Parts: sequence; structure tokens; C-alpha cells
Amino acid sequence: MVLLKLLRPIGDRMTRLSSTDHERVKHRDEGFTLLEVMFASVYLAIGLLAIAAMVDMALSRNVDAKRLTVATNLAAEMIERIRFNAPANATSIVGVGYPYNGTITCTSTSTPPCAVTTPIPASANATVQGDFAQWQGHLSATDSAGQPLLPNAIGTVTSTAVANPSALQQVQITVTIQWASGIRIPTIAMTTMVAPL
Repeated sequence: MVLLKLLRPIGDRMTRLSSTDHERVKHRDEGFTLLEVMFASVYLAIGLLAIAAMVDMALSRNVDAKRLTVATNLAAEMIERIRFNAPANATSIVGVGYPYNGTITCTSTSTPPCAVTTPIPASANATVQGDFAQWQGHLSATDSAGQPLLPNAIGTVTSTAVANPSALQQVQITVTIQWASGIRIPTIAMTTMVAPL
């Protein structure tokens, strides 16, 4: 019994020690330290900056794709207009050349300034003159916010007679559209052949 009385205080002391250690561990696990909060904030900020950069890049690529689509459609439209007017286009006008040859049109805000807007020769037929006027209007079109669809657009049409065989009277037509996109100057070119029907 005496031994039991002696061991009891030791057991009580051990119980108290283990419960005190448990309370210390419990207090240590109850919250975050300032250092943990700072690291979490840094990781969150880096992640948000990466997401913002990706969104900005995606939006700029979306604008580039839209402009490329507009330019492709305008070049294809001019090719179709020229093909529709093939008999007149495949006949060279004395002293002038082919009706669409050398046609250059641009928006008024082109950089460098497009001082050489080549008008269609007065001797060309009304269809050629109408095509030129409408194409010039489409190149300088704006969106609903008043921003140009193709900033600083320059459109060029060249016509070259195909020499071999000359009896076919074929003419190679190349439509080129350039526009400004930041420091880049994207260009799209389409080529087709026309001949009198």
C-alpha cells in the first residue's frame, strides 16, 4: 500500500504532463502564423498575375484573328468582283493597261500616309469603278465602337498578262491587303487567273 501511495503522485504528475503537452500541441495547431499567410499571399499573387497575362494574350490574339478574317474576306471579295467582271478585266485599255492594275486604296489614317490612291481610269467600265469605290469603303470600315476593322489598311490590285500561251488572253490578278497591328504589318495576298469568257 505504501508503494501504491508513492506511485500515485508519479502517475498523477505524468497525466498532468501529458495533458499539458497535449494542450501545447493543440494551441500550436489552432491557427496560421504570419509567415504562412505571407507565403500563401505571394503564391496567390503569382498565380493571379499569370492568369492576367494569359487573358491579355488571348484577347490580343482574338483581335489579330478577327483582323485576319476581315482582310481575307475583303481580298476574296475583290477577287470575286474581278472574276465577275472578267471580260472587261482581261481586255487591256490602250495607254492604261488592265482596268484593275495598279489599284491602290488606303484608309485616311494609314502610316506611312498613303498619298497614292490610284483611281480607276475614267475609261474603265462602271462595274470596275463601282468595285473600286466599294472596296475602298470596306477597307476603311469601322466597328460599332468607331475603331477601324483594319487599322491603316492599304489594298493593292495588280494585273499581269500571262505570256504562255498568249492566245488564251489570261491575266494573273493579285490582291494584297496590309494593315498595322502594333509594330507588325501583317499582309495577306490572294492570286487568281481571269480570261475573257
